[in-house]
Amino acid sequence: MVVCVQPPSLGSMSRGRRWAVFVIAMVETMLWSGTIFGWASLVHALKLQGIYYDLCPMDQLERLELDPVEGGLNTTTTVRTSNHSESHTVCLAQDDRMALMYTVACVVYSTPGVFIGYALHHFGLAFTRVMGGLMVSCGFILLSCTTAATPDNLWGATILLAVGGNTIRMAGLQFGNLFPEHRNTAMAIISGIFTPSAGIMVLLQTMYEGGFAWHHICWIFAALSSLVIVLTPFIPRHHIPVTHDPVSAEDPDDKVQNDNNSLMRSLCSLSSGLHMYWLFINLSGVTIFSTHFNTWINRFAQSEEEAGLYSRLFGLANILCVFVTPLPGLMMDLLTRRFQRGKSGLNAHVASLQAMVLPLVMVCLTVTIQTTMLFFRSPWAVFVGLACLMINRPSCLAVGNPFLRARYPADHFNRLVGIQGTLLSFLTFIQYPHFTWAQHAYNLTFGCTIVAMVLSLSHPLHLLSKTYLRSALLPSLSLGM
Repeated sequence: MVVCVQPPSLGSMSRGRRWAVFVIAMVETMLWSGTIFGWASLVHALKLQGIYYDLCPMDQLERLELDPVEGGLNTTTTVRTSNHSESHTVCLAQDDRMALMYTVACVVYSTPGVFIGYALHHFGLAFTRVMGGLMVSCGFILLSCTTAATPDNLWGATILLAVGGNTIRMAGLQFGNLFPEHRNTAMAIISGIFTPSAGIMVLLQTMYEGGFAWHHICWIFAALSSLVIVLTPFIPRHHIPVTHDPVSAEDPDDKVQNDNNSLMRSLCSLSSGLHMYWLFINLSGVTIFSTHFNTWINRFAQSEEEAGLYSRLFGLANILCVFVTPLPGLMMDLLTRRFQRGKSGLNAHVASLQAMVLPLVMVCLTVTIQTTMLFFRSPWAVFVGLACLMINRPSCLAVGNPFLRARYPADHFNRLVGIQGTLLSFLTFIQYPHFTWAQHAYNLTFGCTIVAMVLSLSHPLHLLSKTYLRSALLPSLSLGM
């Protein structure tokens, strides 16, 4: 196999090589692109090490039975025993610090998106993948140095895992172009398969509870994630060719100017604004559920073992997302073929977008149900919430990214995803105030959140207007859509 080259066209890549590249990208995305979203499981393991227990009020700590355990780097810390329900006291200051850290991680996950998008557009896959692999590996190494004596190392570890994970995820998005006939399915798989990577944290939790040394676990994951760098030479060096890369004879400066103008039109369109709101509110719903999960289960769990069980179920739900990941794409491909039957040209393009209404609505409904479960303090609410999580966590991006690819010119995709990711990251700053607000006005906070989620239905509903879609798509027909 020839390595470190850029195929001139998709036809120059054999079907076997396309499948090999797709499988490599799929496995890497599944393992490393969203490890930070297994936060609930990671927090449980960190609490067992006594991370940030110094923030808890002394009278609260005195009520806890403490046992010495071996922490990372051969240090000794203390954790609560699980023999008595009294030892399951919730430490709000500790939970608040963890929630703040997760909010920051979620913000920085997407903040560099515009730079990642432009790096993919100008520097290509190889450069971007190497940077992502390095950051994830260094993140796990820094996590190995996080102990009760040095808890602030967790800040650097979460930031590196977040930014590196998003870099690997965005680098993998264009691999949907490997199979033009099943593009929605392929893109949905790559877009949504990042969710099982949160299961890495439940594996970390299970190994730590099983007696493995903390730093040994983190070093193993650091070594495995470095394979992203090792396998980079087998991936096309710059980009995955698309089936219609038009060659223009116009002046290069004019072409750049026209491209920038059309990109700005795409970014400032009604569809882009509504899609950004839809993506933000539904991804926020998934993140809010994860942020509140540990505190929520601690309020009704009868013991540390029960809370640990729910944390493992949270990680298991993220792992099982892999079986849900292809379904949104299969649904969109099936609906697209049905809606486009007997149509051509602009009418077929309009039909392909209207075929996405049902998947977009499905995401809104499952996220709303999942958030509603936080009103209830019962094991059945945990199971319903996790079932919804299995559906909507992979579906948010598995539906959202194919919409961008279908709605706008292909050459805009990486930059649009990056720009929208950066804009969305600034909006996620509200997650920490949301957590704080919920501590003082729980029902009001989540009531307003659910209303905001219902309003996101405006995005799929605006696609029902054929008049708007025709007028919006006409200027893009000459741009290689």
